[in-house]
Amino acid sequence: MQTKIIFPIALVALLAAPVSAQPRPQAPPVPQPTTGVQTFELRPSGISRVSFTSDAPLETVEGLSSQTTGNFTVDLGNPSARLSGQVQITVASLTTGVAMRDEHLRSANWLDAARHPNITFEVVRTSIRAVAPGRTARGNVVGRLTLHGQAREVTVPVEVRFIPLDPREHAGMDQLGINANMLRIKGTMRVNLSDFGVNIMPVLRLKLSNTIAIALDLTSFQTTPAAAAAAGH
Repeated sequence: MQTKIIFPIALVALLAAPVSAQPRPQAPPVPQPTTGVQTFELRPSGISRVSFTSDAPLETVEGLSSQTTGNFTVDLGNPSARLSGQVQITVASLTTGVAMRDEHLRSANWLDAARHPNITFEVVRTSIRAVAPGRTARGNVVGRLTLHGQAREVTVPVEVRFIPLDPREHAGMDQLGINANMLRIKGTMRVNLSDFGVNIMPVLRLKLSNTIAIALDLTSFQTTPAAAAAAGH
């Protein structure tokens, strides 16, 4: 008799219990535009790198910085008509693998990080005619390199790839910090330290080269506002 009473009560309680709301499936993000004038940013997350090599008669020294910041505004259909922006690293972020050598690099006798904390490349113009998804565009970028407090115009041969982020094909990439279309830029240039007021002492000229090879491997992320993306601009 007791069992017959408990069962109806349990059934009523089950039916009266509130039903938890089921999560609604989220719509995929609105794809960002892949044409026209767009903006991109460099994030100091380690994905972009600026490296350098000093190849002297007695020693080769290599160093890098992965704390790269900056931004670009570019017309993907015609970068030669519209391209601006800059890339910046701090002298303090440069590492060569030897702590004492890094201290010398940042000292007043070399790059003088206290007085000139940043190395900056400011874009002036480019010969690249178009950047399209899935293709590598090649050309030169001319800019003003500021090093050791002095600025010089330099030309950098570059390869540029535009990589759209497909919300469906690349689902979950946001967990790795990949959450927008990307502009990948790779290039190399050679600079003379003496052109920027950095002079190597005679006793070190067989161990350090006046000519430094610099390599850029940059990945910038599109920052076009979502409203503009939704409108197709």
